[in-house]
This record gives sequence, structure tokens and C-alpha cells, in this order.
Amino acid sequence: MRCADRIEVAAPAAFRHQPAALIAAIFLLVLSGCSLFSTREPETPATESGTFAQPDAPEQVIENIQNSIAELNTLNYRRSLSENLVFRPTATAEARDAVWSGWNRASEEQYFNTLVAAASGSEGHSLALNDRSLTVVDVARFQLDATYVLNVNHRRPDASTLVQGRLIWQIVQRADGLWELAEWTDQELGGSTTWSDLKAEFVK
Repeated sequence: MRCADRIEVAAPAAFRHQPAALIAAIFLLVLSGCSLFSTREPETPATESGTFAQPDAPEQVIENIQNSIAELNTLNYRRSLSENLVFRPTATAEARDAVWSGWNRASEEQYFNTLVAAASGSEGHSLALNDRSLTVVDVARFQLDATYVLNVNHRRPDASTLVQGRLIWQIVQRADGLWELAEWTDQELGGSTTWSDLKAEFVK
């Protein structure tokens, strides 16, 4: 029997003098027959938040990292890094801190996750890259050389919210054609607090 078919129900004796109860019983019967086993509309899948462009070129890796910092987006930051990320801190940071032995992508994620947690709810984060030079090393490798000013408004009193220096990024192409940050060298400029100093504070 289809839902559209006419439904004829003989009223049991108990309902003959109770029209409201009869109507309710018929309603429940129709409801169970028409909707109990009906399929549900599929839910809209959850979408990833933040600004992230498929890294079909080295420039998009740079933009994705800048956007992930501005938006404090840990997922998009991680997506921009190679599984075999190599980070070389400044000479001063390397001599002062013992955190650099075995630094890898997991270490980078740990630092950034902790930083994001400390900056939660604040605004005005940015990574400015100046005096940029993006050069071809070979067909699957580009090198970015730039000075940087990183501003993250966290709430940790023992760490600076603004750091600066010079970075060298090696951006490589994966087997699937997409690009990612594979090697990162940090350098000091005039004794300023650097990105290495910030990482050391937030990975401890």
C-alpha cells in the first residue's frame, strides 16, 4: 500500500465513542507507514576552514603559509610542510637551546599548535616577507630568500610577539605535482629576536 493510497480502517470498539483517539491512531499508522523507513537527505560534509589554495606552484606554498599564520590555522600550516622537513635555526639559537636535535615536522607542528593556543582569541597576526628573491634551483626545487617580520599576538610574557630575521626556504615539488616547504634556514639580522627564538620558547 502506498502512502498516496486511500486508507480505510475499521474502528475498533474501544474507539467508536472516542473520535479523537481514533484520529490519533490513524495518524500514527500513516506516519509509520510513510516515513519510518524513508531515506534521509545526506548531510552536507564538513568543509575545511581557512584560506588555502592547492599548491600547484611555489608561490602558492608561500601564500598558504602566510594565510595560515594570519588565520592561526594549524591544519593549513601542516599541509604546507614536507613530511621530511629540515629546519636550521640561527647560530645563536642553536648554541643556546637544546631543542634542535632531531627537529622535524612533528616538532614544527608542536611549536605552531602551542603558539596558536597561546594566541587564541587575538587578532592582527601576520608574516611579512620583504626583499624577496625566488629562484629556480632545478626543475623540482625553488629557493625563496627574504627578510621577514612575524607578528603573533600571543599571551606568553616570556616570548616576543614580534620577531624578525632572514629566511631561506627550499620549496620542492612532490611526485603528485604539488609543492611544499622542505628545507628552512633561519638567519639573524642585527641581533633581533628571531623565528628560531620563538620556536624554542613554544616547543619546550
